[in-house]
Amino acid sequence: MAKKNTQRKRTFTRTDIQTPADTYESIADLEARLRTEEQPVLPANASAGTVLERDTIRVAEKAFQWRLPKRNMVPRHDVIYDMARALRDGFKLPPITVFAVGTGFYVIDGHHRLAAYDTAGVRQVPAKVFLGTLEEAERFALRSNSRDKIPMGKADKLAAAWRLVRQDKDGDSISSIARDAGIAQSSVSNMRAVLKRLREMGLPADDVLEMSWNTARGRAQGITEDAELEDWREAEAQKLVEAIARAKLGARLTKNPDITAIALAKLNDGLPQALMAQWTEPAEATYDPDDKTPDEDF
Repeated sequence: MAKKNTQRKRTFTRTDIQTPADTYESIADLEARLRTEEQPVLPANASAGTVLERDTIRVAEKAFQWRLPKRNMVPRHDVIYDMARALRDGFKLPPITVFAVGTGFYVIDGHHRLAAYDTAGVRQVPAKVFLGTLEEAERFALRSNSRDKIPMGKADKLAAAWRLVRQDKDGDSISSIARDAGIAQSSVSNMRAVLKRLREMGLPADDVLEMSWNTARGRAQGITEDAELEDWREAEAQKLVEAIARAKLGARLTKNPDITAIALAKLNDGLPQALMAQWTEPAEATYDPDDKTPDEDF
């Protein structure tokens, strides 16, 4: 009589989700490495599909992740959790896409899938190696994010478009940036007008590269805000997000927005209206250098 297989499946919860460590390298950092390091040795049929050891895979979100960091966390974690369970149950995921630099392979498409492999404890990752240039890999990452299961939000798209406008590539046009980022051409025109104004104001190029769209638009209109205050707001908001996650309320808050709205009104009658005022974003409006009204941060 055959012995019954009593091996239990690995169990995990959403609190066990693992997100890959970030190298914090930028496109400029990777460009420098490509100039100084030897050409990478690629696996056979790398572009068609291969399997990479997890230790060789890197994440550089500043270079290849076009979504804003620490945003849309509940649906992102839900997707990672579902994919990790699928891996545990023996299902296969589409290969991630990577770009080779030195001895490492940087994820340009498949950040959530890589997190699922880490969560499921899988150390061999199916992948395709992108054989284009670094600039082409960066743009491929944006287009892949736009088609992902989790749609890029409005804030993600505006940030992506502003990043492309700041890069000021020769081959880019208003229509191509609008298409790649998924926003209106009028918004790209606004961004180009703001960039031109910031240059006329004599702001250092490095400072402009570090500005968010909202900050840049405000500066072009003569509105300045303390960078430390903006950082403090972001840090305090992240603490609140983490507190909600610890209380396991994230899914409940997002599952039924109508119930959440009632609950917030019960906490404070004026809270829903105050939140709507903060979330209203006039980014689609035509840029007016004489308008002193500040944009609201996302």
